[in-house]
Amino acid sequence: MRSEAGELLELGEIGEIALKSPAVTSGYYNDPDATAAAFCSDGAVRTGDLGHLDESGRLHLVGRAKEMYVRGGYNVYPMEVEAVLSQHADVAEVVIVPRLDPIMGEIGVAVLVPRDPLHPPTLEALRSFAGEQIAPFKLPSELLIRDSLPLTPMEKIDRKAIREEL
Repeated sequence: MRSEAGELLELGEIGEIALKSPAVTSGYYNDPDATAAAFCSDGAVRTGDLGHLDESGRLHLVGRAKEMYVRGGYNVYPMEVEAVLSQHADVAEVVIVPRLDPIMGEIGVAVLVPRDPLHPPTLEALRSFAGEQIAPFKLPSELLIRDSLPLTPMEKIDRKAIREEL
């Protein structure tokens, strides 16, 4: 794991995953700026994924660097919150996206598709459920119910479209 400056981090610290291997290219052809942005000084390539290593050397993914947001000075990784909320019995699909907030900087908005459209979960029910597993600052502050979530051409949830909608 690497810090934003490219320094190696200690076990358990969340940072950007960087890979170094003979199979990894050494840079972008005739593009030193792109190479500098994508590679660490020792040749490791930045993946854009965030994670940490545990004591056994296992990698735990927590999200993408571009998806992380800061709520009141604390880093929030949407993938972590989504993993917890997706276990709620009334949730079919869920995505967490940040929205600008004048006090907190950014807040999390849960956009979800309920299993039963006639009985969607409330924000309070979701916060109570997730509050047993994650810190209070990570809990969503708003809830939007949708019939479906927008998808990219690669069939992934289109977070950008959802953020633009907010």
